[in-house]
Amino acid sequence: MKQSVIILFTLFTLISSCKKEDTKPTGFITFGANYHVVNCITNVTIYIDGKFMGELKVFADSITDCNTNAGLTKELEIGHHYYKVKIRPESGIGLSKDIAGQVDITENCCEIVFVDYFKLNLN
Repeated sequence: MKQSVIILFTLFTLISSCKKEDTKPTGFITFGANYHVVNCITNVTIYIDGKFMGELKVFADSITDCNTNAGLTKELEIGHHYYKVKIRPESGIGLSKDIAGQVDITENCCEIVFVDYFKLNLN
């Protein structure tokens, strides 16, 4: 009987000492670009708050919501974030440009950042 009380007490102590993870509210951001209109193979790399988030693998003519296969969607904590989009040619000479901006992520919402190559100042 004493052993079962000791075992139960130990299990209770271990379980109660485990802290629940503090989950912070999040939202989403989706990046997209119509880089297929450029006459060279282009790499589009995304950074958020100075951290690498990924590369665009599929181009799009537009992005209307976050439920798209033609973009890069990331979940972020709510709040103010900085992003940078680096556009580079895969090889040789071609379009090379950095686009930076800021975005406010709100809970359970999605922000869209679309790089429209037709509107870029390429000079």
